[in-house]
Amino acid sequence: MIIVPIQAFTDNYIWLVVNEEQHTAISVDPGDSGPVLHYLNDNQLTLEAIVLTHHHFDHVGGVEGLLTTWPNTPVYAPDDSRIPAVTHPLREGDRLCFSNMTLQVLSTTGHTSTHISLYDEAQNLLFCGDTLFSAGCGRVFDGTLDALHGSLARLKALPDATQVYCAHEYTQQNLRFAASVEPQNEEITRYLEELDQHPGRCTLPSTMAKEKKINPFLRTQEPAVLAYVRSRGLASQESLLVFQQLREDKNNFKT
Repeated sequence: MIIVPIQAFTDNYIWLVVNEEQHTAISVDPGDSGPVLHYLNDNQLTLEAIVLTHHHFDHVGGVEGLLTTWPNTPVYAPDDSRIPAVTHPLREGDRLCFSNMTLQVLSTTGHTSTHISLYDEAQNLLFCGDTLFSAGCGRVFDGTLDALHGSLARLKALPDATQVYCAHEYTQQNLRFAASVEPQNEEITRYLEELDQHPGRCTLPSTMAKEKKINPFLRTQEPAVLAYVRSRGLASQESLLVFQQLREDKNNFKT
């Protein structure tokens, strides 16, 4: 099995999970059908399934185009009327059994009200859409800040070896914000310097172990992060309030 990043739009990743023996592929969050079809055709692959984490167009916009070529492909997604052509609506705890992996559905709302992530426990793989980014997290759209905070805590509890497949290449800009929060964090400084020297590289997958060291949204109880929010006028050390301050500051951060 290989997992291929297909670039789309400005910074999206469509993940293709390829079974090389059976010549099949699963497409995760295909916002654009063109590059997916191109890869499938070039590599003589059959589309086994489409899996979606949430309803935003840059994640679902390619579904109908893929179904034009592969009309019998099952579409797995949250139970949300805003998502097109869903054949298998998903809820917390559901399991998706494919030719090369078994994915457990985790409800990770917050970015949106129905967002899910997909976790393969046996292979330590996580497809988390726009809930968790490397060194960052998604904004709140029609979900809630409290839900997003809880979803990130849930993902943080996964094993350190978990490979984290996010849906956007935001790592470099996220690290710049992280460095403003924790200027003495050597992990952040070293990684940002590395990416500055090699711009444009794919930084994913990350690992949960790495995210625990560099992602301020997973570090709300670290002394350096608490010192930062105090400097911003927040007296409380309560994790949700720290998270709220970080999210507000990130929304307004200029790189």
